[in-house]
Amino acid sequence: MPDGLAGHFFGVGSLGEPDPTVPVDYVKELAIPYSYAITSLREEDMIRQFAALIEDYEEQGDFILDLDLQKYREITSEDEPLLLDKEHGHSLYFLMNGTRYSTFKTQQTAPTTMCFSTRDIGGKQHITKNMFHFFQRLMTRVAEGQVNHLSNSCEKIILCQDDPGLGFVIDMIRKNLVPGLTVKEIIERTDRIYPDEVIPAFHYCDDWRKVEVDGWYPIWESRPKIVHIDLVRYSPELDQIQAEKVNEFLKKGGGLALGVLPNIDDGYTEPLLKTLETNLDNSLKRLSESGVDMALLRTRTMISTQCGLSGASPALCREIHEKSRQFQDIFFQTMDRIQ
Repeated sequence: MPDGLAGHFFGVGSLGEPDPTVPVDYVKELAIPYSYAITSLREEDMIRQFAALIEDYEEQGDFILDLDLQKYREITSEDEPLLLDKEHGHSLYFLMNGTRYSTFKTQQTAPTTMCFSTRDIGGKQHITKNMFHFFQRLMTRVAEGQVNHLSNSCEKIILCQDDPGLGFVIDMIRKNLVPGLTVKEIIERTDRIYPDEVIPAFHYCDDWRKVEVDGWYPIWESRPKIVHIDLVRYSPELDQIQAEKVNEFLKKGGGLALGVLPNIDDGYTEPLLKTLETNLDNSLKRLSESGVDMALLRTRTMISTQCGLSGASPALCREIHEKSRQFQDIFFQTMDRIQ
């Protein structure tokens, strides 16, 4: 995690706006602008926007991928970078309009979730060793395509892999439902997707406290990166072992994006900044009480919503972004009280 980002807003990616041109102005004003998806647009669904790069995807129905050997080889044996077209990634084009960015965040779906969310023509999920290899190669080429596209306008690029399906696939592997594929292989090969030029990040929207396999904590013991976690649904009360894993992760250069703001309008019973103060105070206290090093957190933590804003009203989306310029001050004031 680069110096100087502590306390700033980390945008997850999806927005509850009806028009992809609307967020351009308020996203460009952020300390960390980011590529966003308008998920009310069918083409910007987090699976469809990338799977659409595969020939004949969805010809047989929604999220159906009827894959033959030729198509498999075209994706897995070639190295040419792949880039979303404007229809599937409007913001990648709208934001690269001559503006220069010191730090810019983009995201893409991780291969595990791509496997979990697509099906063959018979309705079976594509969760196999071969299909994980297929999607790992696809998303590696997408990552290279994103970097090539963004590098002329961005000094530093944060590339975040979104992996909401990871927990489900880990459970399937535990039940021996995915022959030949291990959790360690999934994590290691997902980490290889990040191009050398990027700052790696990872978004997991399920219970991050339970991602553990035989004493190994993949989120904390894999490649150091900025990890986005939901603290609204999952209170950061950790046992001593996991707290130490978090400390080691931070010492190695990892960072946290704390999802302390609700991502839907009904999640707010108080004004936005008051909600931030309350939730951040509670979360940091619980982390401190669990044994997480506050001095490390002070320099390696950003502020975020619990997940993407696809279910938020346009008014809430705009308010969060507008008021994010105050997040850093609130973060450091809260840290001062706790430390």
